[in-house]
Amino acid sequence: MAQRLLPTGSCWCGCGEDTGRGSFFLPGHDKVAESAVILVEYGGVPEFLHKHGYAPGGKNPRQSLAEWRDRGNAAR
Repeated sequence: MAQRLLPTGSCWCGCGEDTGRGSFFLPGHDKVAESAVILVEYGGVPEFLHKHGYAPGGKNPRQSLAEWRDRGNAAR
């Protein structure tokens, strides 16, 4: 089971701003962090998807999401 993450009071995008109680990010900053990591670590979204087996001829992201939801949003 994955480690349970807890908010720290600071935005996890790296902006240095304080967040509200129970929040990891300020509004919209989760997408900033997500985009930054995908770009820096993978080069872009297509490379990210391919690295994890989601590409034409591979796993289907929409189907995987639907199956995940059907399982009751079960954590991996």
